[in-house]
Amino acid sequence: VLLAIAAWESINAVAARRLATLAESSQLARAGRLRTLLPLMRTTLFMVIVLVVGMIALSAIGVNIAPLIAGASVIGIAVGFGSQKLVQDLITGLFLLLENSMQVGDVVTVASMTGTVEALSIRTIRLRATDGSVYLIPFSAVTTVTNQTRDYSYAVLDISIGLNEEPGPIETVLREVAAEMQADPAWQSIVLDKLDVMGVEKLTDTAWVMRVRLKTQPSSRWAVTRELNRRIKMRFDASAIESPFTSHRSLSRDLLPAAAEGQVA
Repeated sequence: VLLAIAAWESINAVAARRLATLAESSQLARAGRLRTLLPLMRTTLFMVIVLVVGMIALSAIGVNIAPLIAGASVIGIAVGFGSQKLVQDLITGLFLLLENSMQVGDVVTVASMTGTVEALSIRTIRLRATDGSVYLIPFSAVTTVTNQTRDYSYAVLDISIGLNEEPGPIETVLREVAAEMQADPAWQSIVLDKLDVMGVEKLTDTAWVMRVRLKTQPSSRWAVTRELNRRIKMRFDASAIESPFTSHRSLSRDLLPAAAEGQVA
C-alpha cells in the first residue's frame, strides 16, 4: 500500500513539474495537450493501482485470485454487452484525445453546442458557454468537432456602407484603420497579418457590404472583431463616411422641406 501511494504521488509530482516547465518555456500547445490528458491518465493510473493493490492484498491473506480473475473476465464481457454506449463513449473519447482534436481551453462546437472546453473525462466533454451555461456531452454524441481556436483565427467583418460611397476609398480607409491597430502595442502580438479585403460581398436596398478579415491569435478573434468595429465606427464618423442609417436620415431630412412647401402652396 505504501509503495502504491508513493508511486501515485511521484507520478503526480512529475506530471505537475512537467506541466510547469512547458508553461514557463512558452510551449503552450504541448502544455495544453498535457493538461487535457492529465485527468484521464490520473483516472487510469488510479484504477490500475487499486486493482493491483487489491489483488496483492487478497493473495497475501491466502485468497486464490485465479478464479477471481476468470470470473472478472466473464463479468467484464457481460458488462461490455450491456454497456455498449459506455464502451462507445470510451473508444470515441480515446481516439479524439489521441488525434488531439481539442484541448482544455479550446473553443469548439460539438453536438450543436459551442463553448470553451473546461474538462475532458474518460467519457464526457465539459463545455462552458458564453452565458455561463455548462454542457456535458458524451463522446458518443460527437460526430464532428469544429475547433475555432486551433493554430490561428480570422476576425471576419461584414461592413455596411452607404450607397453613395465608392469601394476604392473605403478600402483604403479600412486598411489604414487595421494598420493603426496592428501598430498599437496592445494589439501588436495579437494581430498576425495585414487586413485582407475580400471585396464587395453583396448589395442591399440601402447599402453595399464589404467583407474583410484580419488574422489573429487562436483565441483572440472575438476581441479583435470588437476592437476593429469600434475603430472603424470612429473613423467613419470622423471622415463623414455614410452608413445605411445616415444615408436614409439625410434623404428624409432633405425631403421634409420640399414636402412642407408643397403643403403650403
